[in-house]
Amino acid sequence: IFDLDETLAHCVRQETPENKPDVHLDIKLANGKILKAGFNIRPHTHEMLEELNKYYEIAVFTASQNWYADVILDYIDPEKKLF
Repeated sequence: IFDLDETLAHCVRQETPENKPDVHLDIKLANGKILKAGFNIRPHTHEMLEELNKYYEIAVFTASQNWYADVILDYIDPEKKLF
């Protein structure tokens, strides 16, 4: 079981030239507006999840809303093979 926020991914709240995110993702807010948010994916996240998936069922939780978490999880696992 993994926590999404701060464990697998980290939202970059204040982007600067020294603090650029790995990726910008379009997050559709509950009110329908689109927010382009920057995220850092922790190093070796995908490789770790691939290896663990050979032996375990992986679950991810978050205190955030599905409309936020699903975008990040789809980026990490676009083929939906890991969790």
